[in-house]
Amino acid sequence: MVPLLVTVGTMACQPELRLGVVLPETGSAAVYGASVKTGIDLALAGHRKTGGRSIEVWYRDSGSDPARAASACEALFEQGAALVIGGATSAEAKAMIDVADRIGRVLLSPSASAPDLSGRSQCFFRVYPSDELEGARAAEFLVGQASARSVLILSESNDYARGLLPVFVARLQALGAQVVGPETLGDEGWERRVRLALARQAPAGAYVCGYGEAISRSLVVLRAAGFRKTVCTTSAIHATALLSRLGDEAEGLFFPLATTDLSGDGEPARRFIATYQQTYNLQPDVYASYGYDAALAALSALSLEPHPEPDRLAAALRTLHGVRGVMGPLEFDRNGNIQRTLRMHWIRAGRVEVAAAAQAPMPDGARR
Repeated sequence: MVPLLVTVGTMACQPELRLGVVLPETGSAAVYGASVKTGIDLALAGHRKTGGRSIEVWYRDSGSDPARAASACEALFEQGAALVIGGATSAEAKAMIDVADRIGRVLLSPSASAPDLSGRSQCFFRVYPSDELEGARAAEFLVGQASARSVLILSESNDYARGLLPVFVARLQALGAQVVGPETLGDEGWERRVRLALARQAPAGAYVCGYGEAISRSLVVLRAAGFRKTVCTTSAIHATALLSRLGDEAEGLFFPLATTDLSGDGEPARRFIATYQQTYNLQPDVYASYGYDAALAALSALSLEPHPEPDRLAAALRTLHGVRGVMGPLEFDRNGNIQRTLRMHWIRAGRVEVAAAAQAPMPDGARR
């Protein structure tokens, strides 16, 4: 694989640096890896004209396999990568953290969100908000805004769902709502049990906890059963290729999401959106945005630290200040997290829109 050469900083006489990127370009999570990569590519392209110190960027495909992601991460570190961007899924991030800890190098995830990743390692950072925020926000929306006193839960069985679902359920029950299920997608007879639960318990809402394929399969079953109540899902729905494939099936679907940062002069968000549209003829999704922010954080830390030994590079990331990304300030807390404010979004007439505070869910019988 031919590496990509870019430049950071203004110190041309310094030795070349290496940056590794491990993403799922094939396999079940490829829809997310593809979007993240477009954002990373734009961030790197934006630095090519700065002149000065060069950086060599090596991409590796995880194949959506945590073990393969860990092996790729280890190989990149052994080849001299000062930092690896990777861990697109929570499962991949967990496997890669063990490698980063053992070797003592920095791992920066663009999109892993499991709550138990927080504080797991001093070598690990992420730009995507923790599922602690998302799970609570989804429950509050269903009980408060959608007035759902009983919620049917459909969930995948993976690290992502195992991290997010307990947060959602705890907040839902604390608000006095009843849990129907949960039903685990893929278990024998789950579709039949969902239909029975809808008929016998008449839940006032539904929550789908998982990645894109799980969301798609759940919607097919819910729509076929004639369910017309509010359906809320995860931010994993916000992938351009996935929304295109779902089409009308996704109409009326709600989900929590951080919004693009257009405060102040709105940069670099406005420039990123315009460049993305010009380059790809698409609106950027959330994964492209966080891919850009992960690369921007990495490049900013590398430009601040002329001798990027592991401890110094981690310290540079922790002390980033005044650097704004597409989704907001790139400022990490002591656990390597970035805080974001989540707002409810929904899909209306094929477009993703912010759901206003007074936005009522579609009534029974309305087109969804």
